[in-house]
Amino acid sequence: MDILNAHDLTALSDQRGGFRVSVFLPTHRAGRQTERNAIRLKNLLRQAEQALIDDGLSAAATDQMIEPGRRLLDRARSWERLSDGLAVFLDPSGIQHFRVPLRLPELTAVGDRFLTRPLLPLLSTGGHFYVLALSQDEIKLFRGSRYGLDEVAVDGLALAVWLTMPRRRTPVHAFVADRGGTGGRAVFHGIEDDTTPLVLQHFRRVDRALREVLQADAAPLVLAGVRSTQALYRQVNTYAALMGDGVDGNPWDLGPEQLHRHAWPLVEPVLCGEETIAAGAYKQLRGTGRTCTDTVAVGAAAREGRVETLFVRTDAPGTGKRTVIRLHEHTGEVDHLDDAAISTLRHSGTVYAVPRDRMPDTSPMAATLRY
Repeated sequence: MDILNAHDLTALSDQRGGFRVSVFLPTHRAGRQTERNAIRLKNLLRQAEQALIDDGLSAAATDQMIEPGRRLLDRARSWERLSDGLAVFLDPSGIQHFRVPLRLPELTAVGDRFLTRPLLPLLSTGGHFYVLALSQDEIKLFRGSRYGLDEVAVDGLALAVWLTMPRRRTPVHAFVADRGGTGGRAVFHGIEDDTTPLVLQHFRRVDRALREVLQADAAPLVLAGVRSTQALYRQVNTYAALMGDGVDGNPWDLGPEQLHRHAWPLVEPVLCGEETIAAGAYKQLRGTGRTCTDTVAVGAAAREGRVETLFVRTDAPGTGKRTVIRLHEHTGEVDHLDDAAISTLRHSGTVYAVPRDRMPDTSPMAATLRY
């Protein structure tokens, strides 16, 4: 699984002009159905190729743009650590792809910009948390939701360097040796097996590298490990959203499913609580001029930095059941929802992408305004 944060989404949204392709598909993690991952991706790439040609891009330029997707297709057949969804972004300069713990729609979008709205549920504070699993030999980072845990891929990042714990030294006990009847004795002192300073130093580096991975994320972080190891990490932690309670015991004895079963009850009140509070605040302010549901007005307020909290329906109108969207043909709901959400994030607002029954209003968007 790959971590995708607000900065990544705003960076994708800022890439505009020319022809761009966004591909989304649900993926199976394991079993015989994993064969469908490659089939779905292949079909969506074919749809994107045809849409590009229909929109006037030459066959040669289309082939060049889609080629990185085809290479990804070959790799996807043998991918490990798949998650619930795959997002692929193609433009003339290359490809970006993200494996995400979200059941994405099967969808292709073609236009002069990337489509980002299917990924918005990943950013909701009420949508995810992290588990840092600590053992004597190994450290792993997981990202979780109410549905399960995925190990975070940190290859090439600073955190990868610090995922192996420092080796514990074998204690050598002091003993006394007789010097061949001379009456003298030589005393050999043992090495004290106290690695606490070394572990603390290591954990400081883990904490520093972890903050680089999580960046501006404010999702809860749960520690998993024996209590003494958790206590050492808490001494050096600087991540503000570290939970007070952790999962006790060796995390490798539990496995990801059991680890999730123990971690979710710890974070559920926090995750659901913030969304509930935001929805309650919206309802209290309704009718005071501090809320807005008109899509055009919300978009304008978001660009001005006036939106504090934005609720966006994940099943909002605009995409329907189509598998191919041409963004330049849909200057209504899709554009307004995407632009409002990205602008809100860009001005440090909070976005909740939720289903209809968790919206505080009946409209596709509901914004609480700062002023």
